[in-house]
Amino acid sequence: MLHPAIAAQLTDEDDPALWDVATNSILADAELRGRDAKDDVFVQIGSCRHWIRPHGSRWTADGDFFAAPFGYDKTTSGYSLRALPDLDWSVFLKWTGSGWEPGRTGVRCLLRRIAVPARTTRHLQAAVHTVWTPRSPSSKEKVVQLFGFRKKEGNWQLTATQIL
Repeated sequence: MLHPAIAAQLTDEDDPALWDVATNSILADAELRGRDAKDDVFVQIGSCRHWIRPHGSRWTADGDFFAAPFGYDKTTSGYSLRALPDLDWSVFLKWTGSGWEPGRTGVRCLLRRIAVPARTTRHLQAAVHTVWTPRSPSSKEKVVQLFGFRKKEGNWQLTATQIL
């Protein structure tokens, strides 16, 4: 079930079925990784309208290409594989041990930033960019992970993941 705080932000161009599958898949992964964390675990889930175009960099997975889920770097000349996707809007949720509740990040916390592409009603695939900051619960480093979703036979499915 799509979290009500996220559902309230979606437009007619955003496919709620993708958002449901994507957020539930990634939140389940965040729960698993953050289960034994000593610090509070938060997620920031948002929508991004600006991605590197498919003719630029591509992420090859599931036997086909996904548009590279990276953003616009304002400090350089444009799109960059090092830049985080800009979020047009976002929602913060905190893991309580039994569910995800709206909440702002604290001083000592682990945050998984999740960028879902906008205008998903037009497409049959979507690449979602995630990054743990300041580090992953399971390592001492930032972890960037891509999730690839495809709409097959009318249903969105997680078909690929890649840790960078």
